[in-house]
Amino acid sequence: MAQRLRVTFAKRGPLRWVGHLDMMRTWERTIRRAGLPLSYSQGFSPHAKIALAAPLPVGLEGSREMLDLWLDEDLTLDLVVQQLKAVMPPGLTVSEINEVDDSLPSMQSCLHAAHYSVEFEPGVVDFQTLSSKVTELLELNKLDWEEQRGDKVRRYDLRRTIIDITCLQVGDTVSLDMHLSLQQGRTGRPAQVLRALGGVLTSMCITRTTIEFVPINREESLVDDTEISPQISVN
Repeated sequence: MAQRLRVTFAKRGPLRWVGHLDMMRTWERTIRRAGLPLSYSQGFSPHAKIALAAPLPVGLEGSREMLDLWLDEDLTLDLVVQQLKAVMPPGLTVSEINEVDDSLPSMQSCLHAAHYSVEFEPGVVDFQTLSSKVTELLELNKLDWEEQRGDKVRRYDLRRTIIDITCLQVGDTVSLDMHLSLQQGRTGRPAQVLRALGGVLTSMCITRTTIEFVPINREESLVDDTEISPQISVN
């Protein structure tokens, strides 16, 4: 039986411009360079058994992204850490590696929501004005929205994708904590929420800070501390 490992990592700097498919290829190359016995699917066109929890929109950084990978051999986490640490590309930093039960469902099938931190450069936005716009948006029951993606137009209720938004100010820095849905058919996107707020789409940094999953049952969450090994740091 393949060993299933769950990796928590940060994606920063130039890597924020790397799309989902290229990010998968980056991870596959990194794991292979580390000399780890990565599992591959069977069939005419085998593919690496790795799975990201949720695609990160291009241009966004992620401080706690999650990846599952499967190995053909059971290795100690210390060995996996040592071999990965030697070949990690710039901008990719692993913070935790845990072994998880292979019977758990895929992370993508259990996605619930995520938090995004939107930090503006000093002087770009006014805190009181932005706070008022956030309040007005959250008071809406519905917000019909239209989004152009290539040749297709997506129409949906933007308000339904928003769980909560908090406006913060520390010194001269204004930021937003967006709590947005990741559920199928109602995925929230920070850029669209910013447009709804009438905010600028430049002079800021957007970071996905956490990914949340629905519980497997009433007593057990997706990542159960009793089911995983202690945290392994790769710093």
